Amino acid sequence: MNTVGHSDAERAELGALIELCSLPHMGPARLRALLTGRDAPEAIDQLRAGRAAVRAALRSCRGVDEPLIADWRRQVASAFERAAISGHPIGTDLLAAHAREGIWLSVPARSDATEIWESDPEPPALLFGQGAAIDPEIRRVGVVGTRRCTAYGRTVARQLGSGLAAAGVAVVSGLATGIDGIAQRTAFDAGGPVIGIVGSGLDQVYPAANRTLWADVARHGTLLSEYPLGRRAAHWQFPARNRIVAALCEVLVVVESGSAGGSMYTVDAAAERNRPVMAVPGPITSAASAGTNRLLAEGCAPVCDVADVLAALGEPGRAHATPGSFGQPGPAIAEPLDQRVLDELSAGPRTLDELTLQTGAGLGELAASLDRLQLSGWASETGGWWEKAR
Repeated sequence: MNTVGHSDAERAELGALIELCSLPHMGPARLRALLTGRDAPEAIDQLRAGRAAVRAALRSCRGVDEPLIADWRRQVASAFERAAISGHPIGTDLLAAHAREGIWLSVPARSDATEIWESDPEPPALLFGQGAAIDPEIRRVGVVGTRRCTAYGRTVARQLGSGLAAAGVAVVSGLATGIDGIAQRTAFDAGGPVIGIVGSGLDQVYPAANRTLWADVARHGTLLSEYPLGRRAAHWQFPARNRIVAALCEVLVVVESGSAGGSMYTVDAAAERNRPVMAVPGPITSAASAGTNRLLAEGCAPVCDVADVLAALGEPGRAHATPGSFGQPGPAIAEPLDQRVLDELSAGPRTLDELTLQTGAGLGELAASLDRLQLSGWASETGGWWEKAR
């Protein structure tokens, strides 16, 4: 949605919404408190006037006190002064600044994808977007997991990304390092639709390591945020971001996750929205699979290949176009030492020194064994730690 072709009332609402979103320390819960029982222009007017009802609604939010409310009143008064000088409605300058950066605005309650949000317990009041608008006809699967993923997790994330792309299913996630970004990068490279939801303004790339993926999704996929230009990433903004991931996906797949963390926030948000949650089984000795294995124990459906996800999505007929299971056999292992090393790695990541002690092999023959296992795709090394890759 942009301001062109909209009524004066709609432009006034967009301007007021973007002013509210741009207030310092404004977040989704505080914005909902402001907009409960009033539209955005009314909220702006009542905040500017210091109405008791608005102050009471804001003070019910964690971390909001009278000094912060007073600061917001000053910011709104300044915005009114700028608008009076320019002769344009409040928020017009902010709307123009976002338009110059190629950012479009969407009020979810009035978007083409309104059915996604109509029963959501915490719908965003305003979304900032780049790229294509969400097409409600395209099926959507969320893929999330830990930033500290193992070689096994990376392999699964890649196969999910490529398999879903082959089936024409959008991969929804948060562009984070680790599982999220790997699945989305693979899906994008395979020509599939990608929807990225970020926890900062669309000009504040985070994490920096995924800058190229961010730019690719902004140009050729869909990039969304609740935050205006200039808003830097902050820890508290990511759990709020994760609820949007949960809302937009039709099925959520957790690849690897510890027993706590961002993925579990997304799981909770998905459960609250009646989205099916699936989990990829992992080694019981791996901390990276502690959360996913717990989800399986609690009754979540397992993901053994892409076909499982498509069946949960109600699209089993698309499975013929996707790769097979995650547990595809690798090349045969001929050397006894290679098998001993692989058995050790099956229990979890090991350093070279640990493998030397546990296998009894010399450093030279152990290095040669690891080289063979790495070349055949059985093992990988990251930061001095070796782990099983299949």
